[in-house]
Formats: sequence, structure tokens, C-alpha cells
Amino acid sequence: MKNKTITFFEHERKTFGELKHCGMSKKDILKLIKLNRKLKIFKDGHKTIKAKQFVGALKINNTTIQILPKIYKNERNEEQKQKEALTNLLYMLSYTKKLKIKENFANLSKNNDLFEIYIYLFAKNLLKEIENGIYKNYNKKEENLTYLKGKLHTTKQIKHNYINKHKLYCKYAEFSENNLINKIFKYAVELLKNITNNPKNKKLLSDLSFVLSDIDYKTITINDFKKVKFNRMNERFKPYIEMAKMFILNESTNLNSKDLKTFSLIFNMDYLFEEFVGTILKKHYDEIFNNECVIHLQHSELYLLTDENNNNTFRLKPDIVVYSSNNTNKPFLIIDTKYKNLIDDKTKNYNINQSDAYQMFAYLKKYDCKKGVLLYPKYEKEFNKEYAFNEEEHLFIRTINLKHNGQNQKEYVENVNIDLKKIFTGL
Repeated sequence: MKNKTITFFEHERKTFGELKHCGMSKKDILKLIKLNRKLKIFKDGHKTIKAKQFVGALKINNTTIQILPKIYKNERNEEQKQKEALTNLLYMLSYTKKLKIKENFANLSKNNDLFEIYIYLFAKNLLKEIENGIYKNYNKKEENLTYLKGKLHTTKQIKHNYINKHKLYCKYAEFSENNLINKIFKYAVELLKNITNNPKNKKLLSDLSFVLSDIDYKTITINDFKKVKFNRMNERFKPYIEMAKMFILNESTNLNSKDLKTFSLIFNMDYLFEEFVGTILKKHYDEIFNNECVIHLQHSELYLLTDENNNNTFRLKPDIVVYSSNNTNKPFLIIDTKYKNLIDDKTKNYNINQSDAYQMFAYLKKYDCKKGVLLYPKYEKEFNKEYAFNEEEHLFIRTINLKHNGQNQKEYVENVNIDLKKIFTGL
């Protein structure tokens, strides 16, 4: 059965009738509602669902439901806005290390199915990495043998071979590819083989399945990921373990179930926007601020209050705190990212939340900082507002353009970098 893709933009509402018109069966719509009770990425209405602040992809049988950033929602050309939104989302996911992408982004977005793109990136790059050499390590083993291998396990020798004098209970280390990392890969590959509808992905996963055929099959849980330890010998597989973790921990039905799969890979856009901006500032602070800086993300050393016993309470956690390298005791700028749409209506305070202004005031006071910025994504209009808490402390409202049509990730990040420099140079 042919795979279908239904695209939402954040906060977009669709009726059940529209979903049926796009090819979803009543049974699959009910599955979506059931899955949403767990994921809570849509808001249920009367025969409607409305996307929230999440982006990513859901898989229900042969239907992919993808949710793209809302900043593209009002663009007129439907095909172009979906392609650009998908490409730039991939840029952001790659730059913040959510995905390891070595491909041409524009070519990837032609697929127009975010879920199948995830699988393709995982399968193709993992296969290439394994072709450079499958990971092997020393596994501790214990075995009752007719010859000595490694060391004799004295306690178990007495317990098991008191009568069988011809046997030796040995403990030894075996250099093998049958280790936890490869078992995780095998489980992920078998999972994805049952889910993908893309012929290219099916071929890549079949090739991986063949390469991993000598690895023991094991059902992987979150506890297995906690046991994985990285070192210089296996560090090259870390990005693919992270991707496998996304696939496995977001699986919505048991791999052994005869039922068709439901599956999800979802990111909170509030956090992704914050991390994307913070990562650019950390990497390009010298270009953006024209001097040496120390930048802290999610700084959490100060508290708002102290009780009568001198215990701290209400930890403060501004998104981005910027210090001059000459003075790391007192920041010259505090930035909080807010992934929401400002509106050109002064009577509604441009849709700036009062609580966000209060929060920034607390940050400036406790950090003894004079300038704070609330940074929003740009939609249709650019906002440049300035408010004064008092004569010394000021709040700046700024918007950053994320809709650059870069030819590659480097060009896209450079354009955002230039915009950030313009924003902070003028404060």
C-alpha cells in the first residue's frame, strides 16, 4: 500500500474529515487519538485535532504525519513552504546534534517525508560506518569446558565439577562483535524494516540486517542504553546509538506485535529554538559580540529567594548569560528565547507575556545586569522594542529570521549569525 504524508504546521487544526480526505482511515484516526493520549502533541477537539508546539513525525501504518515549524505557515506556495520548512528544520536538528547529516539537505527534503528521511540518514550512515569496521570488544564469559581457557573459576569449579573432574569451569574475555552496541543496532534495524515503506530504505536496512546477521537478537530497553559506555574505540558509533535510541524509545507498539506499527519522533520547538540560538552564540560569539566572551547556557547558579534559615529557594535559570572575558562575575547581557508569534497590536502588548517581563526583571536584578533581551522568531514583521525597568535596567524585544533559504547548512547558519550580530550590536 502506498505511503501517504499529511503535513501540519505547529498550532494548525485539521478536522477528521480533512484527515480522511488525505487518505487516513477511521481506524487510523482512532489510533492517532490513542497515541496522542500518550504523547500529548495534539490538542483534541470535537472531531478535530490541533498541533501544539512540537515538530517531527508520526507513523501510523502507511501514513506519515509530519509537523513543521509554524513560521512558514502563512507562506503562499504550499509545496515550496513545506520544502523550505523541512530543509531548515533539518539544518536546526543537525546543527544542534539531534541528527548526524552528511547529505545534501535540499536533496533530502525532496522526499518530503520527515520520517523516511530519519530512517534513510540512520541506515545509510550506519552502514557506511560499519563498512569501515564493525565494532568489537572484549566480553567477559564463563563456560564449563573440557580444556582450560583463560582462568579457572575456583568457586564455580567446586560447585559444578566436584564430580565431573574432566571439566573445567573457566572465565575468559572474548574479542567479539556480539556486544551490546551491535545488539542495539540489530534491534533498531529489525524495528525499522517493519515500519518503512520507502524502497531505498528497505534496501539499506536489508543490507544492514545481513551485516548484523551473526549478532544475537535482544529486545532493547532504556536500561540497555544506560549500560553503553563510549571510548576512543567506539566513539564513532555514538551518533547512531543516539538515533537508534530515538527510534527504539519512541516505538509505540511492541516489536513482536502482529499489529501494524505506530511510531513517533518528536521535538519540542521551544527547546530546539533555544538550543539552536544558544549553540550559534557559543560557537560564533567573537563575530557576534566583537570581543572575547564567556557564554553560559541554562545558567543555574543563582536563586531568587533565601528563607529565614538561609536556604536558597526558586533557582533562576536564564537561557543565555553573556559575560565579558575580562569580567566573569557580572554579565553584560541576559537573553531568553521565546518561541511564539508577536503581533502588531500595542493594546495587547504585542503578545509579550507579562510573566516573561517579570522573569527578566528578576534575572537582571539578581545577576546585576543592565540589559536583557527577549528573542522571538520572526514571522511576517520584525520587532525592535525597548522598555525600561528603571533608569539603569532595560528590556529589549527582538526577532530573529529563521526563514533563510540557504543552499546548505553552513550558509543558513551564517545568515542567522549575521542577523544575530545586527541584533546585539545595536543594544
